[in-house]
Amino acid sequence: MPLAVLSFRDAAGYDCLGDAMAIRDDSGPFMPVGRIALGRAVLVYDTWTALPEAHIAIPVRGPRGTIEPSIGTGADLAAAVAAALQSLSRVPFTIAACDVTRPRDGGRSCAATVLVRARDAARPRYTTGHATAADEATAVAVAAARALAAGGFLQPRLLAPGGRDVEASAERIVAGIEALTGTATLPPQAAGAVRELVAHELHRFGAGLAILAAHAPDREGVLTRFDAQAALELPAGATKTSDTQTTAWWEWFPGLDNDDRTLREVLAELPAAPATAIPWIVRLFENPEGWLRLHGAIHLKDHDMVHVLLGRGLLDQDEAFVIGFTMGSTKAVSWVERAWFRFVVSRLYPEPYRISRRMLTAYDLGLEAGRELGAKDLHRALRDDMLDRPLGAVRRELGIDTRRLREFYARELAALPSTLASSRLPRDAAGMSPSLTRLGFLIPE
Repeated sequence: MPLAVLSFRDAAGYDCLGDAMAIRDDSGPFMPVGRIALGRAVLVYDTWTALPEAHIAIPVRGPRGTIEPSIGTGADLAAAVAAALQSLSRVPFTIAACDVTRPRDGGRSCAATVLVRARDAARPRYTTGHATAADEATAVAVAAARALAAGGFLQPRLLAPGGRDVEASAERIVAGIEALTGTATLPPQAAGAVRELVAHELHRFGAGLAILAAHAPDREGVLTRFDAQAALELPAGATKTSDTQTTAWWEWFPGLDNDDRTLREVLAELPAAPATAIPWIVRLFENPEGWLRLHGAIHLKDHDMVHVLLGRGLLDQDEAFVIGFTMGSTKAVSWVERAWFRFVVSRLYPEPYRISRRMLTAYDLGLEAGRELGAKDLHRALRDDMLDRPLGAVRRELGIDTRRLREFYARELAALPSTLASSRLPRDAAGMSPSLTRLGFLIPE
């Protein structure tokens, strides 16, 4: 007997084929998941075979707004959803468990909890997703998609900005809980729930912080609203003195405790932008060939070397000190040039090269340090043969006294407390309270 095939249209308006009877085909709103959104799913059960199969069509709106159906077939609803969403995932996965709570009071909402598992036996990652929808098929589909997003399963182009950072944080938290509990691996349901909770809370916090930063009258003040020391703390309780292995530019900083390393080694780990990405107005003032070049104008590769020699990262505050130190080392910057540069960098430079007026405190300290330390015309003194020499030897040759430099960093910390750049400044903590030093402050007892 031939199969009875029905033709129906899904929520996106696509013609779909299914066997036997469509459970429902009404339309509804799209539910966002990362950079995609899922519409109402259409489920059809094959009732003409010895082993009935579920066929599902899930309308998916992509990052560019186009809507296409993801179609899958499986032994049951969970298997069909997994097959339909497989193309959205960067790793093969299966739905290990699916729990649906159906309405008992005549209501239309169904609540679904889905446990997703990566098929890789060597790395059996689990993640959980929840969703509520008007029908069982849509609830399971959206819950599964949310699980994929929370666990970092989605293809990178489909993840919301920051999704990779959330995934990395979830991995660290799961590993930390396993270390605390003394278990080799958490139970699948627990590991999946942790990843979902972490992803939800981090995205929720990130959205709130973005809104706060966009509407704050003092945007740079947002940097002081949270404990920046948390970004520097290691699991064992120690504090990072450097971090050059990260791919995140805002986390990268070399510190000063690296005299035995070479410039080339550290520069190779710097996530710098190419010279072609620097705006024309920045090159106008800071490039040696710029028409309005200021004292200390320097090529980008040499500027990166100064970052390493001074132990500074890539945040605005770090950038302000490095520029100030380079200009100050010429011993020729007048108060007029100083005032002009402060205006240019805080008013004329485009984002993200603009430096707020508050952060220019670091520029003033860098200018003073460059004048007072033994370094002379740093923008001209750097040579390629220094790249393969130990940093300690290069600093001594250039007159960069790290002991006195740490004194300036202590002053910078006092002037700009609680920022991430200040919290990771190399400084001499002799004579200060251990507890205050650990908390990131230098306050005389």
